[in-house]
Amino acid sequence: MGMNKSYIPRKTFPQLPWGTLNNPEFIKTRNGGTLLTGGWWGIARKIHYTADLCMALSWGFITGFGSFVPYFYVTFFVCVLVHRVSRDMEKCAKKYGDDWKVYCKRVPYIFIPFVY
Repeated sequence: MGMNKSYIPRKTFPQLPWGTLNNPEFIKTRNGGTLLTGGWWGIARKIHYTADLCMALSWGFITGFGSFVPYFYVTFFVCVLVHRVSRDMEKCAKKYGDDWKVYCKRVPYIFIPFVY
């Protein structure tokens, strides 16, 4: 939104200093699109899924370890996200071609930096 000048800053709480990227880093693709390589998406390709998984795991942790039932959600969620990511990677490889390979080299991790 900042790149096409459509971003409208809002006076809402909280205004975090890392909430907006000024001069984001990106790869301009041959098909006219952009692949963001700055900010959170420069750390991992699906970093927003990592935050979702942490939230799901914390919901299990607050119930303790007396039963597996609270952890079913996070287990199911991991399976769903891993499957979704594999489909996303295939689609992006077809859509962006060689630009996707460059992007994967620049942002090598999918979920957790330095792990996966």
